Amino acid sequence: MARTPRLAWLVVALALGVRLALLGYLGDATGFHQAERAARGVTWDWGYEQGAIAQALVDGRGFSDPFLRGSGPTGWAAPLYPLLVAALLKLFGGVVYGAAVALAALQAIASAFVSLWLWRLARALAPADPAVEERAAQGAYIASRIRQWVRGGDCAGALAALLWALHPLAAYLPVTLVWDSTFVALGLSWFLARVAEEGPAAPASTVARLGAGFGVLLLVNPAPLALTPALLWYWAGPRGLKPGARNGAAFVAAAALVAGPWALRNLAVLGTPNLRSNLGVELYVGNNDGARGTFNGPLHPAYNDLEYAQYLELGEVPYAAHCQARAVAWAKANPARFARLSLDRAQRFWFGPLPWQPIVLGSGAERRRDWQGWIEWLTHAGVGLLGLAGACWARLRPGGATLIRGALVLYPLVYYVTHVFERYRFPLEPVVVASAALLLARLARRFVAR
Repeated sequence: MARTPRLAWLVVALALGVRLALLGYLGDATGFHQAERAARGVTWDWGYEQGAIAQALVDGRGFSDPFLRGSGPTGWAAPLYPLLVAALLKLFGGVVYGAAVALAALQAIASAFVSLWLWRLARALAPADPAVEERAAQGAYIASRIRQWVRGGDCAGALAALLWALHPLAAYLPVTLVWDSTFVALGLSWFLARVAEEGPAAPASTVARLGAGFGVLLLVNPAPLALTPALLWYWAGPRGLKPGARNGAAFVAAAALVAGPWALRNLAVLGTPNLRSNLGVELYVGNNDGARGTFNGPLHPAYNDLEYAQYLELGEVPYAAHCQARAVAWAKANPARFARLSLDRAQRFWFGPLPWQPIVLGSGAERRRDWQGWIEWLTHAGVGLLGLAGACWARLRPGGATLIRGALVLYPLVYYVTHVFERYRFPLEPVVVASAALLLARLARRFVAR
């Protein structure tokens, strides 16, 4: 924490105030009053698989029943977030007002602290300027201080932190969504900030500690595992293959030591060492004759009785393998349509659905967008465009491009071939915001230089 500027804490306070105010304004945003009427038990539209598994834990049925229909053990989600939800349900006695507000408040706090780590991430990636002091000494005092601040890394850090604090979606989703996205965003921003601060020449012991933290992040959600190739390349760059291989081995070993017990549990209980077991199902839901790039709820076992019956008959892992085989066969038989769907999913991931397109709900039903849909689209598309532009044109320290571009390229790949909700980008949103801030900081430096 000694590396965190005092001003960054003010931005964290601002971000937290915005989120708590929004929580108070929206009131029943998480649907807790509706869930409260259901005999103090979880309803499907409060928490979905995460809430269902949490309810099973509270009932003493173990990590099981992802669809609230009485099925057996599951690996549909990573363990930490359902455990948190279950702890709150146990503490408050079910999905009551206190439990829902406590969960939303915890997510608001987590989202606010992303601002702190974004400050440090952008500052660590901003290019060094050894002549800052010399140039700052020229001219009047106030102008020189402005030059010094803008040309230093704290300008990029402050821009990133403020953009996140005031980002409408970064404030809205944490207080309305019962899902692990906010904690993944916090964990990923912390992890990348620490990696950037230690630099590509960090000693193996430091890399091992970072690997342990990465292992904890994988137990919230394994999606950041996609960044592993970029991380290994980052550490291999400055000192050659042999030291880079040593660092990479330390990182992988430490992460496996932390996340490995959950993989062993899944292997023993379900027959797969994967940290999550649902990839094949998501492939099939997004690639079929009725696919439109979004979630096709009527083919999901949570909504389709025939698919759920197959899920029970085959078991979770064989059913996911069966779904994957169906999706792959469909993609081979329809390569042109699969390519169009993948391009549409990429567009939705970065720019969101067009504001005149309807909102597709999890069940497959559609809801017309109102004026708020335009705000959502402008925010989602604007930040996405700035983030991609920053990855291309922002000036970064050595190795910084590997981290930023690697994250922006690798993380969304699985969603390009499955399906996309706008919220799927949220765990990556801190990196998108940092990339945009680094681009804006470069423009500010050029302006001041003139």
